[in-house]
Amino acid sequence: MPRPKDPVLIKLLTERMRQLRNTSSITQEDLIDSTHLDISRHESGTSVPTIPSILKLCKVYGITLREFFDTETFDYPPKE
Repeated sequence: MPRPKDPVLIKLLTERMRQLRNTSSITQEDLIDSTHLDISRHESGTSVPTIPSILKLCKVYGITLREFFDTETFDYPPKE
């Protein structure tokens, strides 16, 4: 049974991935070559990156998983 996807979380992930790539001035092609990930699908939200995929991105950018997620962007889900 497929798991339901959280569209808000997917949007946050895609925005963060794009932000890091643009800040680093790395093209999608270069990132695909170095990670072997389908970056275009991840950034468009048609594919959700796994934690191991995000870890590969962190290694390319020289950041930790904490730094990937430790932004105001990921102040999600809201506390009730």
